[in-house]
Amino acid sequence: MLLLLSSSARCAETAIVGIVLNEENKGEFFVKITGSGDFLVLRDDLLAIGFRELDGDVTLVDGEPYVSLRSIGGVTFVLDEKTLVLRVTALPALLPRRTIDFTSQRQPKVYYPRDNAGFLNYGIHYAAGPSFELQSFDVTNTAGARAGDFLFLSDSTFRKTPGEGRFTRLLSSLTYDRRQDLQRIVGGDFFASSGDLGNGVNLGGISVSKVFRIDPYFIRNPLADFSGLAAFPSEVEVYLDGNRIRTEKISPGEFQLRNLSSYDGAGVVTVVIKDPFGKEQRIAYPYYFTETLLRKGLHEYSYNAGVLRREFGSRSNEYGGPAFSVFHRYGFDDSLTLGFRGEGDRDGMNAGITTTFRSGMPGVTNASLAGSLAKGARSGAAALVNHAYQDRSFSARVSLRAFSREYATAGSETTERTWYETGAGAGYGNREFGFLSFSADVTKKYVGANRRTASLSYSRNVTPSTSVLLTCRNVRETESANEVFLGLTWYPWPDYSGSASYQRNGGTDTERIQAQKNQPVGEGVGFRGTFERRDAATGSSTLANPFVQYNGKHGIYSAEYLGEYGGAGNDVETLRLSASGGVAYVGGTAGFSRPIQDSFGLVTVGGLEGVRVYRNNQEIGRTDGKGKVFVPNLGSYYENQVSVGDRDIPIDYSIPEVTKYVSPPLRSGSVIPFEVRKFQAVTGTLHVQSGDKVAPAEYYEVKIRVGDREIAFPTGKGGEFYMENVPPGMHVAVVEIPGNPCSFGLTVPETDEMIVDLGKVICENGR
Repeated sequence: MLLLLSSSARCAETAIVGIVLNEENKGEFFVKITGSGDFLVLRDDLLAIGFRELDGDVTLVDGEPYVSLRSIGGVTFVLDEKTLVLRVTALPALLPRRTIDFTSQRQPKVYYPRDNAGFLNYGIHYAAGPSFELQSFDVTNTAGARAGDFLFLSDSTFRKTPGEGRFTRLLSSLTYDRRQDLQRIVGGDFFASSGDLGNGVNLGGISVSKVFRIDPYFIRNPLADFSGLAAFPSEVEVYLDGNRIRTEKISPGEFQLRNLSSYDGAGVVTVVIKDPFGKEQRIAYPYYFTETLLRKGLHEYSYNAGVLRREFGSRSNEYGGPAFSVFHRYGFDDSLTLGFRGEGDRDGMNAGITTTFRSGMPGVTNASLAGSLAKGARSGAAALVNHAYQDRSFSARVSLRAFSREYATAGSETTERTWYETGAGAGYGNREFGFLSFSADVTKKYVGANRRTASLSYSRNVTPSTSVLLTCRNVRETESANEVFLGLTWYPWPDYSGSASYQRNGGTDTERIQAQKNQPVGEGVGFRGTFERRDAATGSSTLANPFVQYNGKHGIYSAEYLGEYGGAGNDVETLRLSASGGVAYVGGTAGFSRPIQDSFGLVTVGGLEGVRVYRNNQEIGRTDGKGKVFVPNLGSYYENQVSVGDRDIPIDYSIPEVTKYVSPPLRSGSVIPFEVRKFQAVTGTLHVQSGDKVAPAEYYEVKIRVGDREIAFPTGKGGEFYMENVPPGMHVAVVEIPGNPCSFGLTVPETDEMIVDLGKVICENGR
């Protein structure tokens, strides 16, 4: 940019012109017209009408910087002398960039509670024979307590059979979530895995992990970003695999589409640009979407150390020697994620590197390589590679995982040792044809039985509410067996389904009919009924299995009957009865609810009874006599929509907010208050007594003190006044009479009436 001090510029003619930039009207501006036909425009005005870059000559006129339009590369202009409109055409690169973000919009107002709370889930399960003799009696429970960012959890089981009774503690842990950093620290019992070349271990110790689901809306995998240019005001339509997902009107200049997402697999993003002259430009961007890669610059990790848990589920406190399990992945690029992993115990350890990469459109490849060292200086190695590709109609996979005989894993208690596992599969389908898939897998072992499987499957929607599935499978292990399954599923109404199937497995034929109603989210009944007939070489049998479940306000109750008749043995009949629920405490209130599987809330609606409460538009229950109801199924960290039925609010009450978005921590309890105000109007006539004379206080302002706030209201003809929602009691009021204010006490009686008429109110201290 060149700064000039030109005398000719000072002599330039000043004019007011309308400016149209790339066919978009920008309004009227002062400009300077030079003798050579150039136009000088204030620099700030050029920025205001939309220029992003001003690489032109600048002339100072009376201390103000003017830019020569002729000197800006990529700009042309022409003046319409009849209309005094300056039409400017600029390259789109000189104009502002518009960003269109396709990520889900977060709610502008979200409640993030951190209440102290606790809960206890219980489950009682009783199974009996035909004469109600005990077969088993089980009690399960989970106890949880939260204080701020710390969560304590512990669960256990008790099982009673005719032969024995046993109590077993399962997992106990203390969890601390650093919500802003998406980091979780766990002390106590937990499961850990280092990856596909390792072994999942149950440890008692400490764990530090990056947990992206702490923010369910956080974008961890690469999404599609595209850029384009619009020379004129245009309409942009965005299509994903032929389906329109967005329409935007944009100004001239560069535009950027950010964070486009789709299901895993190949997709095509098509951008259609329509300018005001009817010209249409269509641009296609192929892209491969995957959730296995990390976005550039992101870390994902889990570091775990402690002692091995032994005989989990059967003994409470059996721990072994020290062990560890770690993995760490880093997104070097949106197409490449690298990492390392490792695990070990006192019998040996293994460690290695991992990579996930995407090369153009062929799909995603995962590869890992590891070495191990066990007692006695025995070394081993393992490797893994798999590749997957899918698009809207086709999918394919191929994989290989191999281990040397001496490869060591942590916490392994099995005597079987795998040499390699390999497999491949492919599938094709669309709405008209259906979906056809084939797969073949081989497992070869050093110790144990080898296994080969091959399967062919076909499914199709016959009608919008009916689907059919056919599967043929061959399994070769100690011997060869063929399996055939044919099933038909029908969905006549929402939440209702029926199915019929035939299955042949070896020499056994099974026909099954089932009808089902799904469980409601809130209170209500669900059921399932199954009838099955089985023909085998040893004989025929019939099975009947009805099941019913009721979701109550304070628990879930179910009954199931299982009867099998005929066959080689005697008839078998079993009756199962179950009851489960939860006891929750938060905000000084304890109560019973259905089992609390995640987080829960206590909704309060100002003491009003019978108000319906909804979570994500599904009715959960109604408030009790104290205006409270427990919501047992809030999703941790999600923005749960909690609302109340405003039609259930009495007419003499007002509620300023009927919907809230609540994002609670993991397994937490939260008080969710909905404030209601009882509507009550106070009326009367105000008079002022001066000596023996009493006169209406007409058209004055009155101020009344209510607690720590002040309410002002006017008086009308005859001293009439009207005010709302003043609580019962005596309040100090002042009549603002110019030069002679009058103070008095205003007493509002306690009553349930909507309108309280105080009659004639006299202010006696006027002068």
